[in-house]
Amino acid sequence: MSQSALPSLSVLLPTRDDFSTIRQTVRALSRQTVCDSLELVIIAPTEHIDVPADEVSMFASTRVVYGGRVRTSNHSRCRGVRAASAPFVVLSEDHSSPEPGWAAAIIAAHAEGFAVVGPVMINANPNSAMSWANLLLEYGPWLDGEVRRETDHLPGHNSSYYRAILMSYGDNLERMLENETVIQLDIASRGHRLLLEPGAKTRHLNFSRIRDSIPMRFNCGRSFAGHRVIGWSRSKRIAFAIGAPLIPLVRLTRVLRMVRASDRYSALFPRIIPMLALAVVADGLGEMVGYILGPGGAPDFLGTIEFNRVRSLNDTDQADYWKMIGDSA
Repeated sequence: MSQSALPSLSVLLPTRDDFSTIRQTVRALSRQTVCDSLELVIIAPTEHIDVPADEVSMFASTRVVYGGRVRTSNHSRCRGVRAASAPFVVLSEDHSSPEPGWAAAIIAAHAEGFAVVGPVMINANPNSAMSWANLLLEYGPWLDGEVRRETDHLPGHNSSYYRAILMSYGDNLERMLENETVIQLDIASRGHRLLLEPGAKTRHLNFSRIRDSIPMRFNCGRSFAGHRVIGWSRSKRIAFAIGAPLIPLVRLTRVLRMVRASDRYSALFPRIIPMLALAVVADGLGEMVGYILGPGGAPDFLGTIEFNRVRSLNDTDQADYWKMIGDSA
C-alpha cells in the first residue's frame, strides 16, 4: 500500500492500561491476510503508552488515541471512531481474537454495499459451562455455523460500521453505542443493510468464574433495559417491569431450543442448563430494575469489567489460556 492510500478498515482497540493486555488481539490482527490494509487505532487512558514497533509494523498505519479516564468501552470507541481514517471502522476487544480471513471478509462485504457487517463467534474457552452460558446469551444468534444473511441485529463490540453513518450521530454517538442493539435497529430503520458474514470468524473469551458472571449478567440486563426505555412513558416502563420475571423462562426456553436443534452444539445439552438458568435469572432481575430505575451505574460497572477478561476466567480456563499464550508466543 502506498503511503498516500487510505487503509480499507480501521480496527478500534481500547485498553484500560497498557499494550500488554491487548497484545494477543494485536497478534491475531497481524495474522490477517490483508493486514497491510488495516489501520490499528489503539485507544489508551494515557498518551504515553509504549507500543512495540515490531508488533505493529505490518499494518498500513497505527495510531494511539488518548481516551482519558475510561468510563465505558464505548466511550473509548467513540474517540476511536472520530480519529479513524478508513471508511469503515470495526470494533474490537482485548478478549476477541479474529481468525486470519476475518478482515478480508468484512472488507469484501462492505464493498457489496452493507453498512454494518458482523462476524460469527467461536468459543475461545469451550470447556466451561458458564462460558457457554454467557456466549449463548450474548452471541447465540451469531455462533460459528450460522448462514450468511441480512439482519437488523449483529454481535456487539465486534461488528464493523460505515464510519460516516456513525459520525452522523454527532454528540449522541456514545449514548447510541452504549447498547448496540439500539444503534443497529436505528441504522436498519434508516434503510441501511446489515449482514452476518460467516467468512469473518473471531474467537471470543467468555466469563467463566461464577462470582464474576452473576453481577455481569445483572448489569447487562439493567443496561439493556435502562437504555431501551429512553423516551418511554412511565406506564409502559411499569408494564415491562411487571413482565420482566417471565424473561428468564422465555430466554432459557429459546436458547435451549436452539442448542438442541443444532447439530454442532446439541452436545452441550443438558450440561449447560444449571449455569444457563443461573445466568438468565440474573439477567432478568437486571432488566426488571432497568425498566423501573434506568441504567444507573450499570454502564460504568460493565466498562470496568470489560477489559482484561482473563481475570474473570475460572482456574481451569486461566491455566488453559496461559498455556495457549505460551504455545503461540
